[in-house]
Parts: sequence; structure tokens; C-alpha cells
Amino acid sequence: MKSVLRGFLGTYTSRYSDYRGYWLHGQLPSDLLEWTINLLGSAPVSDEAIAVTCRLAARRFAEQLHKAGLTFAIVREATLQIERMPEVVKGWQGDCVSDGQMVRFCARSVMDNGRIYQDERTVFVAPHNPEKERRRLEVDWGT
Repeated sequence: MKSVLRGFLGTYTSRYSDYRGYWLHGQLPSDLLEWTINLLGSAPVSDEAIAVTCRLAARRFAEQLHKAGLTFAIVREATLQIERMPEVVKGWQGDCVSDGQMVRFCARSVMDNGRIYQDERTVFVAPHNPEKERRRLEVDWGT
């Protein structure tokens, strides 16, 4: 399960997690500071970008489980906590330096035997800016 969580966070925070061709995480509402996603299936959400975030997280988790030869039957609980740090920092957005925030992604799973696994990754996220970002071709959109 360690490798599942590590692979999940790697793919989920990568450039290939996009919404309409732009990196998904830069398109989330900046006032959303902390939230938790159920990786075993999330409830419907009204905001489209947040709904895509939840669906994509569950899909990426399922892909990593499958790659590891595991099934949902052994997972009692799986969540992703996303926390936006309040400080504004400088970082790269495409080829440009931009203001943004560090965002912590913490994946946690509880197995059917009670064992708990956790992994986390912190990445720089700048607000979506189509003038600074490269858009993926529509045939390559990840959602």
C-alpha cells in the first residue's frame, strides 16, 4: 500500500491531472483552504472544478490499486486531505515565476486488517493563468 499511495500522489499532483487542458490544481477556488476527499467514492459536489478534483482523485487511486494487483476489498478507508498553506510564495508556473501557495496532499488508507498507511507530497500551486500556462491538446485532456 505504501507504493500505491506514493504512486497515487505522484500521478495526481502531476501535470497530467488537468481540467480542460490546464493543470487542475491551479483552477481550484483559492478560498478553499482545506478539504478531504473520499478516495473510495465521493459525494456529488456543485462546483465543477471541485467535482473533477474528487472524481480524478478516486480514479487515480483506483488505477494505482489495480497496478499493484490489489482490490478495493482490502481497503476499509482511503482519503486524500488537501491543505493550502496561507503564505504567498514565489514558484514556477510553466516558464514564468508566479505568486502562489504551497499545497500539501496527504493520502491515508486503512486496510481491512486495521493497518494504516500514509504518504504526503507538498507542491507549489499558482492560480490558473492561461497567459503563463501551456494548454494540453484536447485529445490529451485528462478528465
